[in-house]
Amino acid sequence: MRKTRVLRVLVLFFRRLDIDNLAIKIRQVLDCISFHGLDLPLFLDAISWGYPECHSDRKIQYARTSLLASEELPGILRRWYKPPRRLIEGKGRRPAGARATLHEFALECVTNSIDREMTASAPHFLSPAKELTEALLLDVDFTKFQIQVQSHAPTLWKVINHASSTSKQTQHANKDPSLTTLSCIAQMQYSRSHHRNRFQKIWAIYLKACGLSARAFDAIHALGLTMSHKWASNAYGILSDRSMQEARKAIREYPWNMSHDNVNIPLRVFSQRIHNQSHFISATAGTVWILPLHAALPVKTNREFNKFRALHSTKVFEYENVLYGSASVDNRIQAQHQYRLLCVVLDSPDFADYVYRGDPIFFPPPPVQQLPSGPENATRQFILGTCELEEASYEGTLKVMAEFFKQLDLSSEVEESRTSTERFIAWIGDQLTVERLRGLWKYRHEDHNAFDRLDYMIPVFGWFHLVMAFANSLHKQYLGTSAGIGGMRHAFDLLKRKGLISQATKGPFWHHLDEAINHISEAHFRAAWLEAANVKSFTELKNKSPIQLKQLSEKVFNDHCSRAAVTILESQPPDRQDQVKKQWTMWNCDVLPYLELRDAIKTGDVGRIEDLLPTLLFRFAGGGNSKYAIEILELLQGLHQEWPKDVKAFVKTWCWLMNRTGKANGYLPFDLGQEENIADIKVNYRSLGPGGTMEYMKKISPAIPTLRKVQRHIEQQFKTVTRGAHHGKPDKERDVALLSMQYTKSRLYNEMPGRQFKTSGDKAADFVTGGAINLEKSNTIEEWFDRRSPERSAEEIWDEVYPNMGGD
Repeated sequence: MRKTRVLRVLVLFFRRLDIDNLAIKIRQVLDCISFHGLDLPLFLDAISWGYPECHSDRKIQYARTSLLASEELPGILRRWYKPPRRLIEGKGRRPAGARATLHEFALECVTNSIDREMTASAPHFLSPAKELTEALLLDVDFTKFQIQVQSHAPTLWKVINHASSTSKQTQHANKDPSLTTLSCIAQMQYSRSHHRNRFQKIWAIYLKACGLSARAFDAIHALGLTMSHKWASNAYGILSDRSMQEARKAIREYPWNMSHDNVNIPLRVFSQRIHNQSHFISATAGTVWILPLHAALPVKTNREFNKFRALHSTKVFEYENVLYGSASVDNRIQAQHQYRLLCVVLDSPDFADYVYRGDPIFFPPPPVQQLPSGPENATRQFILGTCELEEASYEGTLKVMAEFFKQLDLSSEVEESRTSTERFIAWIGDQLTVERLRGLWKYRHEDHNAFDRLDYMIPVFGWFHLVMAFANSLHKQYLGTSAGIGGMRHAFDLLKRKGLISQATKGPFWHHLDEAINHISEAHFRAAWLEAANVKSFTELKNKSPIQLKQLSEKVFNDHCSRAAVTILESQPPDRQDQVKKQWTMWNCDVLPYLELRDAIKTGDVGRIEDLLPTLLFRFAGGGNSKYAIEILELLQGLHQEWPKDVKAFVKTWCWLMNRTGKANGYLPFDLGQEENIADIKVNYRSLGPGGTMEYMKKISPAIPTLRKVQRHIEQQFKTVTRGAHHGKPDKERDVALLSMQYTKSRLYNEMPGRQFKTSGDKAADFVTGGAINLEKSNTIEEWFDRRSPERSAEEIWDEVYPNMGGD
């Protein structure tokens, strides 16, 4: 090899100094070859293992190796493929060379290499039918997938990736040639064998979950991008069955809660017959919520709870102590309200560059009872098959419970016996659901065994529906007229908020109302701040120290946002009272607990929620919402009288709020999670074609959590997770500033003796005070308690006369 390099240097030297002499030598070599009866093709063929006797000859072997390992070989091949023009002429037709032969040879080499690589990379695309599980679908990582395929098919990858881009092409953020290459290889693998369908399966599940039509599905299936629409529909059934199997296993290994709610579904037909008509179905959707293992109560909890409740249910809780609270509770609530008022200034645009924002005095008050976060405290869910049963009646609720127990394999007499003695189930729902459950528990108090008496169950109302009831109560109290500055209707008209005059339970009414309450309250708080600080804008407060701002927030609360301020205004002689300032001070007092409740739910501080129970009771009792007043009374009775400590802690920690991710500030009420599941059943994952029957909806409902996870998984892989996940929120500042300017201009918080409302429709009743007076002076609590708890049977009779709880 050293001699070869020396000769190469000499050849290059002669090329530069004496090209004609080099040509003469080449001709002499060719003459020598001819002299021996050979030509150049035969000569090269012989050297290149063309004849057996040339294989092992040392000299020939050395010459062959020097050629094949030389640096000139690539140049030789390139010139054979594309010979240069004649140096003398410099124009004319280029010699043909070996272009056609080399092209065919290269194509053969690449084809053989691709065949080998397709076989080598095939295992990465295999996905047997039995492996259709949530875990394996979520295990698909396209980045790792690319690396695996590229390592086993480097030539194929390089060819397709090269064809997918040019050297001048800039890398587009949403246009990755690597994904194009992976997709092409996946299509080719699927074309070779339908068993190599790992890529197609996850895309089929994802696109089906996104609502792709059957025709479009089959079109892209023909391209080899996905499985067929029929396969996707069948896959839903498989995922549903496996989800139900996992649910049945999970409820035997982990503690769990249950929730259900009605779902109203219009079913339309495409060919009308007597037996095939469009109709409206009132069905029920249920969810099993799997709690962490450390949330489990002892097996004996069921029996001990019923004994404890039987012993203590004969006496009403000491409502004098509960309703009038304690100094510590009042101080905690006041601290939270003052902090919220302080944040109104700190979060305003004028304070964006306030130099003392990080001062410890601006830290929020400590939590009262903060729920734990982290993945180990996350709640899992299993959606049950949606059943064509109404839950508005007692009979319907019994049938719904029987159906869900049947789906969970808890309907045998053995399991019913275990449920009645060993299981303790918190059943969560909206007010109507909980009322029906509690009514069944009451009316079946003399049934013959604990299962039929529902002794295993504790009904728990959902906080999301209570928040909605709270917002509706504020709407009812402070709607006012279009001319009443400070009221809701005036704000709706001024800000052009449509559809908020009449209360509604469907559609986005509550969402819009909740936003309006936040904006109107912030405008009132700003006006109160300006009056208390005697300034015209927040800019004038920027020179205040943190302690001065803290003191001002206390003044704003004491003068314009507290019950004490309302009492002072009411103590004036009737003809000297400022009715306007009194009302909007009362508004601030009433809206602060609403904002506090919303924040406590989001952050998972159940202690702050419990602190607000008396206020909620007074509001619902005074605002005409007797049903939620009863729910609060039932909760207070449990917390302060009928529930042992472990049950009390379990309900507050694991039955009020859940956290599906384990992240801080990721808490939401269980009934809100149930409403989200209903939205998925009715809208997001519902089939709208002729096959979208009630039977099909029941079949696919358990698969919805898996579909949701697959969607999020794909969206995270392709960085599209934020698209459509949240509504864009326009900046609120213009709306709040406009309202605040109007309130300040109208001097709502500047006391003016004798000021009255121009119309009686603008004057709001004091729901909270009225409710407190009603509870104190009437026999409301005693009457509720007298109707509540008859003596319960304790017998245990299990025979064929009472086969199940849903029997006639």
